[in-house]
Amino acid sequence: MHEQTVSLNGRQWQVFLRAEADQSVLAEIFKLREYRAAEPIIKNATHPIIDIGAHSGLFSLYVRALNQTVPIFAVEPEPKNLSLLAKHLAKNSVSGVTVVPAAIGNKNGKHALAVSLDSHDHHLLGKDETSESDTVVVGVMTIPTLLKKSNITRVSLIKMDIEGGEYDAFEKLAPEDFNRIGAIIMEYHNYNGRDYHELEKLLRENGFGVQVYPSKFDNRMGFIFARNKRK
Repeated sequence: MHEQTVSLNGRQWQVFLRAEADQSVLAEIFKLREYRAAEPIIKNATHPIIDIGAHSGLFSLYVRALNQTVPIFAVEPEPKNLSLLAKHLAKNSVSGVTVVPAAIGNKNGKHALAVSLDSHDHHLLGKDETSESDTVVVGVMTIPTLLKKSNITRVSLIKMDIEGGEYDAFEKLAPEDFNRIGAIIMEYHNYNGRDYHELEKLLRENGFGVQVYPSKFDNRMGFIFARNKRK
């Protein structure tokens, strides 16, 4: 593990990188600025921002560099990522971040998480799926449960990067749940016969304008940025 300084918007953060995967996540967020479409929303947000698939907390640091006061909820299930997330918050004296040690899915309870050697490829095991990597049992909750337990009535932005779990994550949202969300930015993954058109259709049906940014490096993935047109 080595320490590195990153800068954004006049703020400097000390970050700890375990391996190439951490370096990749850092580059995606701070160098390539893959979430830049959401930056105007982040800068002006007053309602909470929810970081689903928070990994080691680098997106939460990115948000705090752009907005020093907005409440942040960092949702992450994997124990080693949670440990590093806590270290990043403490090292940089970052306040206003609530860490939620859980995964987001289509039902509440416990579920097996496949723990990849690549720390940002962890994912909940699908039905009848087996894993060649290690697994750990983690708590899982739906987005409506997360909002209720955290007393969140309105959301400025949901960021999501959960390695294909995005389909299940939005499955249980009712129209009134979507109406509470101002914007969504997520990494999508085309796999097992499912692709981003399914998510795009769902979001449009619930009042969102949708922009899709396919990856230049991998046609199985990309980003969706969706804004609630009713807000």
